[in-house]
Amino acid sequence: MNKNSESRSRRMTDTDIRRIVRDLDLWALGEKNGELSWAAVEEMSGFTRQALNARPEIKAAFSVAKAALRIGGAGKAKQEALGDNELLLNENARLKAEIVAYAARETAWKARWQRIAYNLRAKNLQFSHIDRPAPDGAKLPSERETDSILRPFVCVRPTHLPDPDAKGDGVHLI
Repeated sequence: MNKNSESRSRRMTDTDIRRIVRDLDLWALGEKNGELSWAAVEEMSGFTRQALNARPEIKAAFSVAKAALRIGGAGKAKQEALGDNELLLNENARLKAEIVAYAARETAWKARWQRIAYNLRAKNLQFSHIDRPAPDGAKLPSERETDSILRPFVCVRPTHLPDPDAKGDGVHLI
């Protein structure tokens, strides 16, 4: 009795299934030569097409390998995926750096408001005295006058922090 007839008469084990699926994965990657067909898988595995087709994991691996070979092989798709992965890793690193910068800005912003709160309390002022509605009929300052009044509260952004307004003027109200 030859090896193929022995394989055809024995039951397929989990080890056989894993080996066949691994071989089909290699075929999908373009690492196996020849045309992929059930006959080729029968020859490679020693099991009949009916036995191979009865196993869902083998049938799925065969379908995936066929589809990969139709579009040029999973090797090509793998290269594209590696390129996409590199882009995503770079974007992820950039976004992490932005988060660190924004966290530093937030810390500075909170510290500034703590100083303002301290000084308001030291002068016995309440925020409600400062942020209350103007009396009816009061003439509010123009935008230019408002800018002039608030200029002492404007701070120059350190160059290492990103500018969310992207105006490029280097000045930002914190």
